[in-house]
Amino acid sequence: MITMPYLRFHGNCEEAFNFYAECFGSHSLNFSRLNNDPNNPIMHAHLMFDETSGIAGSDGDSPIPENFDILVIFQTREEVDAVFAKLSAGAKSTSDFKPHPPPDDKGGGSSVVDKYGYSWFLCV
Repeated sequence: MITMPYLRFHGNCEEAFNFYAECFGSHSLNFSRLNNDPNNPIMHAHLMFDETSGIAGSDGDSPIPENFDILVIFQTREEVDAVFAKLSAGAKSTSDFKPHPPPDDKGGGSSVVDKYGYSWFLCV
C-alpha cells in the first residue's frame, strides 16, 4: 500500500507540480486532462519522488485545508536544507531548522508554507 497527500489547486496544478518536481526531484510526473485537451484543467496529477513516496492532486475549487502539514523525512540535514531553500522561493512563511526537543533529540526540522499555500515539515 502507498499513501500520499492529494493537493487541490485553482488552475495552477501543473505549475505547482513542476515546481515540486524541481524541489524534490522526480521519479515520474504525469498529468491527465479531460479529453486530453491542453486547455482543460488538470483532472489528476501524480508526482512520485521515488518508488514509494509522492503526491497527487488536481485543479478544482476546494480550499487548501487548514491544520494540514506534509511531512517529508530525509536521511541527512543537507537534504533538508537543499529542499527547504527551493521550497522557500516565494514562500508565505518559513521556520529555519530547529533541533527536535528531548527525548527525540536525534534530528530536527524546518517548515515552510510554500507559494501555493501548502505547509511542509522537512525533517531528519
